[in-house]
Order: sequence, then C-alpha cells, then structure tokens
Amino acid sequence: MRKERPKFNVMKRKITIAFTSMLFAAGFSLAQSGLDIRFDPDGATGPLPVSGPNLSGSTHSISLYPGSPDLPGGVFEAHFEVTNNNATDKQYKIVRKQMNVPSTWIDQICWPPLCYNASGTVYSTPHTVSNPAPIIVSGGNTTTTGLDAEMKPRITPDQSSAGYALYRYYFYDVQMGGYVDSVDLSIGFVLGLTQQKAAPSMSVAPNPADNHTTVTVNSDESTQMKVVDALGKTVMVETIYNGSRNIDVSDLKNGVYFVLIESDGKTMNRKLIVRH
Repeated sequence: MRKERPKFNVMKRKITIAFTSMLFAAGFSLAQSGLDIRFDPDGATGPLPVSGPNLSGSTHSISLYPGSPDLPGGVFEAHFEVTNNNATDKQYKIVRKQMNVPSTWIDQICWPPLCYNASGTVYSTPHTVSNPAPIIVSGGNTTTTGLDAEMKPRITPDQSSAGYALYRYYFYDVQMGGYVDSVDLSIGFVLGLTQQKAAPSMSVAPNPADNHTTVTVNSDESTQMKVVDALGKTVMVETIYNGSRNIDVSDLKNGVYFVLIESDGKTMNRKLIVRH
C-alpha cells in the first residue's frame, strides 16, 4: 500500500520553489536594467566615458574630514555618469532614500536639467509637464536635449560632529513604471583628521658611482647632506635644494661611503660605493 506524502513537506517544497523564483526574478531584473553607473572622480572636467567599475546595484564609499579637498565650501559633490545600454531611449527619474543619515545633514540631488533640495526620508525628482524627467539616448550617456546624463548628489555634512551616512539612489523607469536599478553612496565624516606627510625616503643613483651620483629625497625643503667614509670621517657636506642634488665624487678614493640626511627629525643613510 502506497503511503501519502505528508502535506507539510509538499507545502514546504512549494514555498521553497516560490521563494527561489522570486529571487531569480529580482536578480534577472537588476541584471537586465541596461544601466551603466560609474563614479567620475574628475567631475565635469573629466573625459567621457568614465573608467572604473560599474556601480550598478553596489556602493561608492568615501571618507571626509574638516578641510578635506573633497569638501570645498563644506559640500561634497559626487558625480555618477549614467549610460543607457538598452536598445531604446529610456526616461528615468531618481528616488533618493536615506538609509542611515544624521538629522543635521543636508542634501541636494542634481538630475538633468536642474538641482533639487531633497527633503524627508524619501525624495523623488520631478516628472511633470513643465519639468519632465530626462530621457537618456540609447547606447549613450547624454539626454535627448544634449545634456550629460549625470546623477549628482550634493551632501553637506554637519562638521560639528563625526557622523556616518548611507544614501540610496533608485532609478525609476517612467515609461514602464517601477525601480530598475540603484547605487548607494556611503560617507564617513571624522573630526581631527589631517593629511599625513609621506614617510621620508632617499635614493642614491648611480651606485656604484664613478665621477658623479645624484642624491634624491622626497622633500621640497632644503636639506643638509653629509658623506662619510667607512671610518666615520666626514668627507663632504652639501645642501640639497628642491629634492635632489648631483654630487661630484671624482676626488674620492675607491671604497665604501655613507650618505647621511636628516629630515623631519629622522636620520636616513644610504651606502655609496665609489669605483673609478
């Protein structure tokens, strides 16, 4: 006599299949959006197309601090160049969602042809008769009106305190309806961070040297250099200007010498072999 399968197992299998199908459909939709979204570090001055990874469905992250070169006037401006790889022109508006943003931060979003003051947790760029959403030409990164298809968030962090923010920018297909793609912007703002000087370094070349050699240091400041022999006797003292100095070693005897430089309170030395 054949036993019936427990109804619970049949139901569990149906749920698993349905859930797997939903995941496949979501992934397929994202992969087929036809959008190429790339961060442009040069902004409006950079050439198109932009190199770097396609950020479609992923995150661009940056760290900022007071006085950061990426924060002129207290505003960080990100440039995302958008290419429409679909077979037809596509019309999109942008929906900005604050995933995790300090309440004192302010943001705008620029999407051709204008920039808009974003407000609330969710904000959508306009699509009206007087201000329609831009249409990106098929196979290109310009709109049908000849503008650069650039999605440009402008973020003003509160510089009185450290903070972290995560924004998500959805691309909404106006003609078909619904979200088709997204890109995240992650910003960390820290206090008291200053740019670190590069560790001091020096080089001596050619080495071995016959008549001349050049000593180079990674400093724009004038630096005193000494050459000592194997017994520690100073045989030459020179000043290095603008990071390098050509020195004449034709009068030195064949042998091993040491080039000594003091920079930022640290003494560096390199072995120099003189061989005529």
